Amino acid sequence: MKSGLLALALFAGTASGAGAQTMRNFSVERTRKAETHLRAVVEFGGGELFLRPSTTGALYRLKLRYDTERFSPFGDYDAARGMVRLGLERRGGGGLRVANREQLAQTALIELSPDVGLTLEANLGATESSLELGGLNLEDLTVGVGASRAEVRFDRPTTGLCRRAEFATGAAELTLKGLGNSGCRRITVRGGVGAVNADLAGDWPEDAEVSVSVTLGGLKLSAPRDLGVRLTVSRFLANLKADGFVKDGRIYTSQNYGAAKRHVDLVVESTLGGIEVEWR
Repeated sequence: MKSGLLALALFAGTASGAGAQTMRNFSVERTRKAETHLRAVVEFGGGELFLRPSTTGALYRLKLRYDTERFSPFGDYDAARGMVRLGLERRGGGGLRVANREQLAQTALIELSPDVGLTLEANLGATESSLELGGLNLEDLTVGVGASRAEVRFDRPTTGLCRRAEFATGAAELTLKGLGNSGCRRITVRGGVGAVNADLAGDWPEDAEVSVSVTLGGLKLSAPRDLGVRLTVSRFLANLKADGFVKDGRIYTSQNYGAAKRHVDLVVESTLGGIEVEWR
């Protein structure tokens, strides 16, 4: 997923001819002052979303291009609670559902300060979303994806003491990259009928706990060869492809587990999807 797809599209024109869709730009920003913590709630129901750490000294920043006939933007900050809400809400209170492909022209760029302790909650609908969270002072993370595709990346380690990260998908494709760099002690992934791709690279905390459950979708785990991996698997009518492991009942331990300097233990549940572990 490419970040460049948002870079210039945000502010190119104000209207679309097909279906008389009216587009408008919206932006909101707050400079960081004495804040030490921020709870950010992101709600985006349709279009393309890119989220990344801020490099400008802003506590938060939102640039948005949206369909004025169906959605209303918001950027509400509560200083007393240290909380900001950023994104779009559907006009008429009908929820964040996309009715036609024209609404996919909506684009959003969100930047959050890496210098404050961050609790992030992202509720994403029918979106193409790319979240780069590496370098943030992450304390708690929740990502919900309704449909389409989402990629969450940790290209470098976070700086906070993350308590937990939770990812949930419906009929979506979810890709997690550099998951070890999240720094989170407890990671939970729940997949519905879509695919879940999890890259286990990164600097894992010693006491990390990871659990993954998928229903009808497939699960693909990608692990670096120097990482010791132990899988506890519960599956019903699900195929398992896991080379380089020693099996003992429901437990699969990688052959390098004893010699590896870094380890991750995963509990995986799958109903009708396939499970694949790929070494790289």
